[in-house]
Amino acid sequence: MSRILLLTLMFGLFVACTNTSKPANDEDRVLTFKDFREFFPETALTYRLNADSLKHRIPDTFALKAKVVKQFLPDTLAKGSFTAAEKPKFFPRAYIKKGDQQFFIVEGATKAGSVAWLCIYDKEGKFLQRHLAAKNTAANNTRMGLVMDARNDLRVTTETQKAPGQISTRDDVYAINPDGSLALIMTNSNEPAATGLYNPIDTLPRKHKFSANYASGEQNLVSIRDGETPKEFLFFIHFSRDKGECVGELDGVGRFTTATTGQFRDKHTSCIVDFKFSSGKVSIKETSCGAYRGIKCFFEGTFIKKKK
Repeated sequence: MSRILLLTLMFGLFVACTNTSKPANDEDRVLTFKDFREFFPETALTYRLNADSLKHRIPDTFALKAKVVKQFLPDTLAKGSFTAAEKPKFFPRAYIKKGDQQFFIVEGATKAGSVAWLCIYDKEGKFLQRHLAAKNTAANNTRMGLVMDARNDLRVTTETQKAPGQISTRDDVYAINPDGSLALIMTNSNEPAATGLYNPIDTLPRKHKFSANYASGEQNLVSIRDGETPKEFLFFIHFSRDKGECVGELDGVGRFTTATTGQFRDKHTSCIVDFKFSSGKVSIKETSCGAYRGIKCFFEGTFIKKKK
């Protein structure tokens, strides 16, 4: 009897030692950044993702599990692209390694359509920035696509239907900075050149009383749009000083701190921007936002509300 028991124990030990681990996407397993990276098909540059490609839905079996999304992607990923009521599923589109940066193309999809973000991480797997780079939804008349080339430049093409049969096209080419931010290199457009200033949140909802465009000259803009909750707001700031010698640009999600003030705190730097709203204008003042502007100018000043 003891011999049979010994053989049984030895067989059980053998099975335990030879059993392979569960797939990395299993929710009961501790995930590593390497696991996350392996969900994405690796591709070489040049990489393209146009708006029409987003029409082809990826099967739900390839969607990233909720645990993966929570652990490795920013919680603000879908803000500004989907409402709080929409529950997008997230899909791994592509992984690109270039120098000390790692790039992940992540798609968010609902029944209304899909968008894709370029999520940038450093060589150690630390999240740096995310940028909306492709879109094909029923929300408005704008579609977007992206191209990343071997020089590490990002080209975002935006197509806007102005009227039936009338489509404007705009190409914005960016250099990708070491901190994951984007620096605009050039713009090509068939739109009328009014100011040359592109507002990426211009078409988003503006029902809140402070949601508007505020300007100080043609090249200085503070744009405020509705947040996902009443306590939040989306913003885009662009300014140009000294005849274009010093430029700053920043976008993100701020929170109202009182009925007439708000604040943005960057998760990845020490940058803070304070907003003060009053009748027909907004004033801003920064703390330590040098990563998003030239060294001789600042996110500060008063901007007057523009008519719609």
